[in-house]
Amino acid sequence: AFCPARAEMGAMQYRVGGPATAQTTAGSATLTINEVMASNTRTVQNLQGQFADWIELVNTGSAGVDLTGLYLTDDRQNPRKWIFPAGTALEPGKQLIVWADEDAKASSGLHANFKLSRRGESLLLVDSDSRSNAVLDAVDFPSQRDDISWGRSPDGQGPWQPLEPTPGKPNSAP
Repeated sequence: AFCPARAEMGAMQYRVGGPATAQTTAGSATLTINEVMASNTRTVQNLQGQFADWIELVNTGSAGVDLTGLYLTDDRQNPRKWIFPAGTALEPGKQLIVWADEDAKASSGLHANFKLSRRGESLLLVDSDSRSNAVLDAVDFPSQRDDISWGRSPDGQGPWQPLEPTPGKPNSAP
């Protein structure tokens, strides 16, 4: 018997959970967005020789983390925009660059299927489907100047600020 009558016709669903953190959803590693460059005109080239937008992740934990099945997106309405390919891993204390250049056919490197807006926008790191696509980390970055990144110093935990870009290396405040 259902109470109230006909309750079986309008069953409600909801998800309960605590704050989403990389610590609880990505093993013992702390995985964060660390640095973003949305106006790369001369800082660093990808392996295809292009000066493309880039996103740097950092693992500040003491164990490696498998990024297989995690997502990056610049669209809060589409949290599953770009998926990390199988076998993508990040060792402790290391950084990983993802090129935001819409170059899915590139033969090497990680290339997201979106570009970043130099006028500023949101960027999200989203957990896997099996863990309900919780947001692991996010940043709303402001308008970007050419070849100045927006990052955290110290890595993964400091305040967001304009930085001299350090793709693939620890960040240092100006």
